[in-house]
Amino acid sequence: MQRTALRGPPLTTGIGCQSMWHTTVSEPGKVQITPQILRDYTLAALANASELVAEALVLYKHGHFARAYFLAVASIEETGKAFLAFEGQGRNLSDSSVASKLKRAMEDHPQKISAAFIAWLVASPNKREEVMPAINLMVDLGHGREPSMYTDLLPDSSGVQVPAAVVRKKSAIACIRLATDCLSQTHKHIAEKTPEPRTRTQDQLFAMKSRQFQEIASTVDFWWYYIAELEAGRQDLADAVISYQEKFARPGLVFRKPAQEAE
Repeated sequence: MQRTALRGPPLTTGIGCQSMWHTTVSEPGKVQITPQILRDYTLAALANASELVAEALVLYKHGHFARAYFLAVASIEETGKAFLAFEGQGRNLSDSSVASKLKRAMEDHPQKISAAFIAWLVASPNKREEVMPAINLMVDLGHGREPSMYTDLLPDSSGVQVPAAVVRKKSAIACIRLATDCLSQTHKHIAEKTPEPRTRTQDQLFAMKSRQFQEIASTVDFWWYYIAELEAGRQDLADAVISYQEKFARPGLVFRKPAQEAE
């Protein structure tokens, strides 16, 4: 399998946007994805992530912290899509359940955000010191995404919440830096590696319900568990999700951090 080049043809022609997905005439609801589509998607998402974080920095420099934060989160999501599209090339794309789940994953905010951190986690030799602070921020991204762009009622309905009052300067630049790091590590991962062929069991796991994955990935405790798995030489995120679900989430238990980390 050839390594993915980081240049490719444009994905749209003329005015407007062209869908990345094909459906069959005989089965209109059945999604068809090819490796070439995923290669194009990977390149397009990386390019868009780079543009978004650059634009976020421009907004930040002009004092538009809420909008800068929003674009930085959008960049992180595009980075996650690039990672998902790259890794998806190793899956059994002829399986409609796998193809449909891959499409849904690249449309799901929490899954895109989680995927943006995987290359960084795998590559970092000092995961606890370097990556865990970023993971803590990652869990907050889903909560800050909408308030950084839209007005809303305050939780107690006592007034109106506006983006400028929600996002601080410190939060905006932290999110921009996070987006830059995620993009850098994912770009490096894609440039240096090839999509890993997945087993039938891994594809079955991949097709698990999004709600179950979100419940696990949105907890800091899972990421502590995944880091412990990585340190033990077990890098497969799918295996970590399923084992965490069986050992901790389902029975209502919590993975305990080492005593020195809990202090």
